Amino acid sequence: MEQKQAVDFDEKIMEVLLSIGISANLNGYHFLKDSIKMVIDDPSYLSSITKKMYPAVADRWSTTTSKVERSIRHALTVSYNKGKMIYLNNLFGVTVLDANDRPTNAEFVALLADRLSLEYAK
Repeated sequence: MEQKQAVDFDEKIMEVLLSIGISANLNGYHFLKDSIKMVIDDPSYLSSITKKMYPAVADRWSTTTSKVERSIRHALTVSYNKGKMIYLNNLFGVTVLDANDRPTNAEFVALLADRLSLEYAK
């Protein structure tokens, strides 16, 4: 990923996460950012989340794969419980989630990575 494009992705990911109530003081915020960028660079991470993506993020942050998975799930739960997950619809301009939808870690990472890839491919 080019330097300028990497900065754009970082800023956009940060904007999305903060707008849906996932604050930077949560470990899951940082793990999500890394996971989304990894999937944008190499979509094969999506087919092997527990065997490939979580271990890569865990290595980067010197933690365990179970803490990565749990922290991401906690961050998404915080957003869902605040009722802010629905704001993704406003950001993307289409209905991606209903009020009762609670995405899995993989669904959320795939959704953002796919959307950002499309947005910046233009």
